[in-house]
Parts: sequence; C-alpha cells; structure tokens
Amino acid sequence: MAALYPLEKILEPCRAEEFFASYWGQSYKHIKGWPEKFRALLPWPELNEILRRHRLDFPRLRLMRDGQRVPVSSYIRHATTARTKTSIPRLLPAELTKHLREGATLVLDAVDELYRPIEELAEGLEFIFREHVQVNMYAGWQTSRGFDLHWDDHDVFILQVTGRKLWRIYGETRQAPITGDTAEKPADIDAPLWEAMLEDGDLLYIPRGWWHVAFPQQEPTLHLTVGIHNCTGLDLLRWTADKLRESEEFRRDLPRFASTEEKRAHLDRLRAEIVRALNDEALESFLREHDEAASPRAHLSLPWSGTEEILPEAAEARVRFLPPRPVEIKVEGGVIEFSCLKKRWRFAEDAALLLKPLMERRVCSVAELIDATSARLDESRVRLFLSELIAHGMVCVVED
Repeated sequence: MAALYPLEKILEPCRAEEFFASYWGQSYKHIKGWPEKFRALLPWPELNEILRRHRLDFPRLRLMRDGQRVPVSSYIRHATTARTKTSIPRLLPAELTKHLREGATLVLDAVDELYRPIEELAEGLEFIFREHVQVNMYAGWQTSRGFDLHWDDHDVFILQVTGRKLWRIYGETRQAPITGDTAEKPADIDAPLWEAMLEDGDLLYIPRGWWHVAFPQQEPTLHLTVGIHNCTGLDLLRWTADKLRESEEFRRDLPRFASTEEKRAHLDRLRAEIVRALNDEALESFLREHDEAASPRAHLSLPWSGTEEILPEAAEARVRFLPPRPVEIKVEGGVIEFSCLKKRWRFAEDAALLLKPLMERRVCSVAELIDATSARLDESRVRLFLSELIAHGMVCVVED
C-alpha cells in the first residue's frame, strides 16, 4: 500500500482505530489539520489545466448558486463538427469566471478520473473500505452557498484543500436514507448540532443521511468531497434474488387463480426458499463476491502492451497489481486459486512467489520480483508470467 494515499494520512492526527470505533457510520468528526496538508491533491494550476484540456459537459461540470443551477448555456457552448455532426462542449472562460465572481460555486464530479493524486487517494480508500469511491470538487469565491441544506445517500469525507468554508451539521431526520427517499428538514435550522469553520488542511467526516450546508467566506476556497458508497441490506436482497433464479419455486408462475389455501402454501414455499438462500454464510458470500466483481480503473501499459514483448526490458521497470480490493490466495495440491476481476484464476503454486509481493505492496520493480522468485523461477519465466498478467488486465506497467 506504499504507493497509495492511505486513510491514516488523511485522518492524522486522529488514529484510524479511533475513527472506526467512535465515528464511522455513527457521528460527524472534524479533524484539525495544518496548512497545505491536502494542497498537493489539487493545486489551482492543475485545476486550470483540467478545465482547459478536457471536454467537460453538464452535469459533470456545473455551476450552482444558492441551491440553483446556473443556466448551462451561459458558460458552455456546444459546437457541432462538420464531418461527424458530433456535439462538442466548449467552456466559455470569461462567462464562467464572471459567474464565479458573482457568487457561483464551481462543481466538478469524479475529479479522481482527471488527476492522478486524487485517483491514488480514491484507489487507496477503495482498497480499505472495499466500496466504490468517487471524489467531487467544489470551488467558491464569494459568500453564496452552492447547495441548500441537504443530506447525502453515502458517507463523505470533506478535505479542505485551500481557503475556508463555514459548515453546519444538523443530524438525521430519517435513519439510513437511500437514493429517492424524502425526509423532513430539521425543525430549527438556526440551531445546528455543530458549526465550525473548515480551514486549509482540515477534514470533516459526515455520515450518510446527516443534514448539512456550507458557506464560502468571500475568498478562494476549494474542497474535495470523497464519497464512500457502502452496500446495504437492499443490495444483499438483490444479490439473493439473483441467486433465487436457480430455485424452481421462484421460477414458477404465481398462482393468481388458485384458492386461498393454495396461495398461502405457495407463499410458504417461497418464504422457505428465501430463508434457505439467506443462510448463515450469505452475508460473507455476498461481500466476497462483491469484492471479486470490482473493476479496476483504466490503467494502460502503452507502448509496451502493444508490442510482442509486452513488458519493458529494463529491470528497474515497475509494475502494478490492479484488482482494487484485497485478494485472498488459497493453496491446495500444488495449485493456487483466487478470484478477482469477475474471474477465478488458477496457477501453479510457484506463481505465489511473484503474486504475493504484488498483492501486498501493489507496486514492485521487475528486478524485485525476479529476486523474490529466484529460488524457484528464472528471469525468463518471471517476465513471461508478468507479460501474461499484463495481457489479461491484472497488472500494468507504471510510469512515473
């Protein structure tokens, strides 16, 4: 995990053990940081480059002011190409910055897909939380709030990259809400549970469903919102329903025209099948399959993966293990097995000498892997195996 941005780093000086024991999923937590703690995650010049080089369109990029969307046509122009008739979004810089001076908040969703340090943060947190992680960016300049008082359907970490912002938290009015739910606003919006200024380097954790609102302070302010989308019992139920496709009872037509007694008997049989499917091992099986099905981010190994050799010749070349969740290797009868990337993999036991350092450290040089396997494998076999892993999307070549 050395190559990934760890949870401990964003939580410090709070210990991860304390955070999980006292706050995760239970209550908000404000952690005082220090100036520039998060500055490298998204400096202003890098944001300018992202806006300049990418074809960003609504709703991924949007302007918000006092809870209302600023009309998209006032800061994005769509040009149609003559040859393909494709609509291409073009930012209108003067118009966009005019809105910002007048109080709009700039919102950019999934910025983790656009800048490497934030991507590494998201990958590191996904490895720990074993859930999908998305990072959105919010930048403001005046005092108008971007969004009205609201709650999120996922847990969030607010990382104050630069500037200040006043936050108010009100708690829950509906336990564990999900997408599409409605909930009454807090009765007294003048009496928040907590109110404080987030300053450069601070972190704020807000559990799912807790009402909150934030106010810029008439100065440049930029924060990242890290969303952790945890599974719920409804996800388990959907997984169970898919498993019940194997049940003959659930594939049968419902007895619409049967007697009351026959309908009750049919319902009893369905209920018994559900209980059987939701046995004592069901939760662990669901979580395991959830991890095994997780897809990695799009890491390519060009130009090498487009050649016959696939792997660079240099021993100092580095490779990275791509499955986004921890992987458990099982060894039996001279064969290792594990599941990830929606597949089950089987290799000779010697392959574990190479795979284990990759799984533990995530990034290794070719020389380190050759040395780790030297007792059982020669260099040519190591290189051949790495080439196969790259070809199948399990490993990629790392560029600095």
